[in-house]
Amino acid sequence: MFDDNEAILRQTNYAQVAIYIHSCIIFDIIKNTNHIPTAVAGHSLGEFSALYANNTYTFETGLKIVDIRAKAMHRCEKNNEGKMSAVLGMSKDKIIDICNGTDTQIANINSNQQIVISGSAESIQSVSEKLKTNGAKRIIALPVSGAFHSKLMSDAKPELKKIISNSTFNEPTVPIVSNFDATLRSNPDDIKKALIEQIDNPVLWLDSVKALGEINNDFIEIGPKKILSGIIKKIDELFHISSFNSYNDVEEYLNV
Repeated sequence: MFDDNEAILRQTNYAQVAIYIHSCIIFDIIKNTNHIPTAVAGHSLGEFSALYANNTYTFETGLKIVDIRAKAMHRCEKNNEGKMSAVLGMSKDKIIDICNGTDTQIANINSNQQIVISGSAESIQSVSEKLKTNGAKRIIALPVSGAFHSKLMSDAKPELKKIISNSTFNEPTVPIVSNFDATLRSNPDDIKKALIEQIDNPVLWLDSVKALGEINNDFIEIGPKKILSGIIKKIDELFHISSFNSYNDVEEYLNV
């Protein structure tokens, strides 16, 4: 994780494990200051560290699941070259219409103004051109190595289902809002089912954030960057969000 070869660290089979470990460590540091969440959610991979944060499973159980998920998704990338792009300034329904008949689909609904599409490299290229000519303000190619949250990841599902089904999930100390359907959950079996479906279905982040906001509008983001902070502020300007990316952040904001 501390090597300077970013190209290697960006590979799915390494990146997911590294981000999970990093996020869990930062959470533990925050928890030691007696900041306990009232509910949790995580964007895509972040859902796995969120389930550690609400005590659904142990750190080691989460690590095993993430490791298998990352390797299975990496194999999907090798077999089906895929891309992802962020579409700015176009409605979900219009994007769906333009994607119909292609292997490109919506992967993340991050906000009303930012929706991510996912599919084969060739399909993403042609769909992006159609989106531009039909009024999309901007198309941003994302620096990812595969078509995450699309049917091109479906081959990873059986392996993920096996490890999740055989893992011990406890009743969480606080509920989680699942990516799959933006539903608040505390039942371990229901959490497992939603986590399995997440791999090849869209991340409903906009609806997830709204569901969290009905419980508490004071958000803490944990992760290697501050991307979600910007998204959440655009969803509702009344939401307050602090972002913690390192021990230094925790030390500065929480006076550790």
